[in-house]
Amino acid sequence: MTIYVPGKVVLKKESVAADSYYGNVSLLLHGDGTNGSTTIVDNSPSPKTVTANGNAQISTAQSKFGGASIAFDGNGDYLECSTRILIAQSDDFTIETWSYQLNLSADYVLVSDSATNVQIFRLNFGTPGRVECGIYGSGYPGILFFAIALSPSTWHHLAFSRSGGTIRLFVDGQEVGTSTAVLPDFYIDTVGSFSGSSLFTNGYIDDLRITKGVARYTANFTPPTAPFPEVLG
Repeated sequence: MTIYVPGKVVLKKESVAADSYYGNVSLLLHGDGTNGSTTIVDNSPSPKTVTANGNAQISTAQSKFGGASIAFDGNGDYLECSTRILIAQSDDFTIETWSYQLNLSADYVLVSDSATNVQIFRLNFGTPGRVECGIYGSGYPGILFFAIALSPSTWHHLAFSRSGGTIRLFVDGQEVGTSTAVLPDFYIDTVGSFSGSSLFTNGYIDDLRITKGVARYTANFTPPTAPFPEVLG
């Protein structure tokens, strides 16, 4: 940025947050916008059209970053991407988001694939305060991880990654489960429900990011303190 001062020109250097893996990001939903808006923007390098269904919408009632998030009322709300995201059996990956659930007495799915009816990232609160993560569907192994003492009406950072042959689940930066089960190819095109038909999220999602080809987390880490960057660097 250039600042003009009488008789001289002063150059001010500003730092911009960057992500060295931004080119690998397949979906990035900040959930920013005007309260009540159904315009959900994908800020990934290859933006997809995201359609809000039911009452899914931008809400300023809760947010982790940016003053807004994506609200789901647990009754028919979900987002659908125009393009299915393929995660191949050989791909490392990271699926992560900030989640604020209002009710811990039901089960919810964060991301899934509508075409094959596969659940990818599931919050299972059949046992109170338990988070369950896996790939569920015909021909897919049910891989389960559990974390006790999640709190309702609280922002939690949830991350699901694969590095080589190891799959990990992190809650608030702490590794809570691992598996070496082999996952076949799977796709993602739905956010906030199981294929747009059941297990609807009841709460808010902020900064959902899917990174293909990179396991961002392989050990305990400090959860992000700012929105995910949109700059390669």
